[in-house]
Amino acid sequence: MANAYLQVIAHYFAKPGNGDTIVKHLTELAATTRTEPKNLSYDFFRSPHDPDHFVILEQYSAADGLAVHRETEHFQRLGLGTIIPLLDRREVTSHMVPGDTA
Repeated sequence: MANAYLQVIAHYFAKPGNGDTIVKHLTELAATTRTEPKNLSYDFFRSPHDPDHFVILEQYSAADGLAVHRETEHFQRLGLGTIIPLLDRREVTSHMVPGDTA
């Protein structure tokens, strides 16, 4: 029986020409985020049509997982301090995925 979890879907749109720099920092952010107690998975994907567009898929074991993640040292340093300033815009949504009811 699977438990409910928080699914986060983020679209990052880098300022033109910053895609390679974003990859470097997202790679580090993904690795450190995967060590968080409430993190179930963290993966990112780069568009083959637009090298400055990324999709990030994150899963957390609890509804507050994203809020906890945003308070970590690595998100403050890499996300807020390094990646977000390189973006034109970002779109982040989160949804609770229900667990099995059977």
